[in-house]
Amino acid sequence: MTLSTRMSPLPGIFGFDAWRAHRLHKGWVGLILCMMWEDAWAHESDVMGRGGQGHDDIQTKWGPYVRTLPITFDTPMFWSAGELEELQGTSVIEKIGRDDAERAYSEQLVPAIKTSTTLFPPSHHGRWYTLDAYHRAGSRILSRSFTVTRWTDGDEVEEDKAGDSEVVGSDADEIEDPHPNTSIESSMHIDDSHPHPSLLEDSREELDPDSEDDEEDDPSDVAMVPMADLLNARWGSENAKLFYEPFVLRMVTTKNIKQGEQIFNTYGDPPNSDLLRRYGHVDLVRLHHSPSDTPDRLGDVEMKAADTDVETILHLGNPSDVVEIQADLVVHVVQTTSFGSKVKDAPARIEWWLDEGEDDTFVLSLPEPGSHFSAMLPPALISLTRLLILSESDFKSARSKGKIPKRKLRMGDGKDNIYVLEILDELLKQREEMYIGGSVEDDERLLSVPETLTQRKRYAAIVRLGEKRILRDVRKTLKTVLSELSDAGGRGQGNEKDETRTRDKKGVNDGKDTGGSRKRVSGTEGDRGWKKARK
Repeated sequence: MTLSTRMSPLPGIFGFDAWRAHRLHKGWVGLILCMMWEDAWAHESDVMGRGGQGHDDIQTKWGPYVRTLPITFDTPMFWSAGELEELQGTSVIEKIGRDDAERAYSEQLVPAIKTSTTLFPPSHHGRWYTLDAYHRAGSRILSRSFTVTRWTDGDEVEEDKAGDSEVVGSDADEIEDPHPNTSIESSMHIDDSHPHPSLLEDSREELDPDSEDDEEDDPSDVAMVPMADLLNARWGSENAKLFYEPFVLRMVTTKNIKQGEQIFNTYGDPPNSDLLRRYGHVDLVRLHHSPSDTPDRLGDVEMKAADTDVETILHLGNPSDVVEIQADLVVHVVQTTSFGSKVKDAPARIEWWLDEGEDDTFVLSLPEPGSHFSAMLPPALISLTRLLILSESDFKSARSKGKIPKRKLRMGDGKDNIYVLEILDELLKQREEMYIGGSVEDDERLLSVPETLTQRKRYAAIVRLGEKRILRDVRKTLKTVLSELSDAGGRGQGNEKDETRTRDKKGVNDGKDTGGSRKRVSGTEGDRGWKKARK
């Protein structure tokens, strides 16, 4: 039994045409409204009036579950402006999506609830349909929902191929439904349920998103799943997975679990930035420091007074932490430094780059001990850097041939490598400067005195510390490689015939920041990102 726009009776009672007219079939607004409405049903006996159709069924079906859902959250959506400043430099802030969420609330949800005083009595607006209630319902979905795609006759039982956590969902509910909904994704993963039989077929026909955009996630697949969302998660500790069959949803242990041990169904081991944004907590384990070490996946590692000296903190972190670098920062670095051409046509180059299916966001992860330097840099980042320092004629040639610049640092191309690495060094330096709180050592000292921090400030410091460490380690290795190339006389090496290495020698951009004319190629709002890494 699941709660989704496909399974909730509200869209049918509200009217499918009206539901579409208010664009409630797009995005999460519809499911959020269903959640708010169910919340009201669970706490107010007169939402539809005594004797109203479906009143007893709805009250009985979802009331016990809704009452178990959390009321308060520590996710950044609920942080003050001052608290959010502690996350400056991380990717968390731009992914919160508060402005977009509040715009959807005022432009879609509020007009919708004003159309029916029977379904949404005005006396309930001030309690159950406020902006705070909207954020609360959205946070419940973000932190506890599963993705439940529709099960079809041709579907086979298999693991969710799109997810990182290998959770396997199922469509389980009332067996009289011949085509239940299934799958997994979302903040966690899941199955589906069966609403009023008279609404089932209509809801499936009427509420699917428009077919012209097949790449968009179907919001009707996002579902709340009672019981399955009770398990906690911890990095590297998964010992249970969710499996689905046409009519059965099973949470199955994957390891022997001793009596008294906790059962974990993880979220795919995401970085602390996503754990904080989605769930309001962070993970800390003991990091490895040599190829033979592995992270400590056994006990919880908490920032306790007896365990928070600087030396201890040096060994704590989340092995899955990442740093995101936007393509527009790469453009900015090239335009405002002395490392290549003036790149007057940067927007055209970025547009072609994206048209070729390339990324506008590059991810750095925590280097494995002993890993080769080439494995630390995203190949696409190297390629874009080369693209931006091509001369105008060579860019036109590359575009006409549909040939993206090389993605690897090649042996023997010392001159080319030095140009690229110097730009990347400046890029990482500027990325480091985007963070609040000073250096890695500053944040480590800050965390060594936890009694001076609120929980939210501590979480923010942990998130940015993990990212700063990545930048520090990658940049340290990069500088070593640069030094070795320079000592080897790298600037005199290389194949001058390589079209990806030809560049305009006219100098820099006069030291001027041309950011006002730059095309921003990043910034997908409050995306579901790791929601696809789901639980």
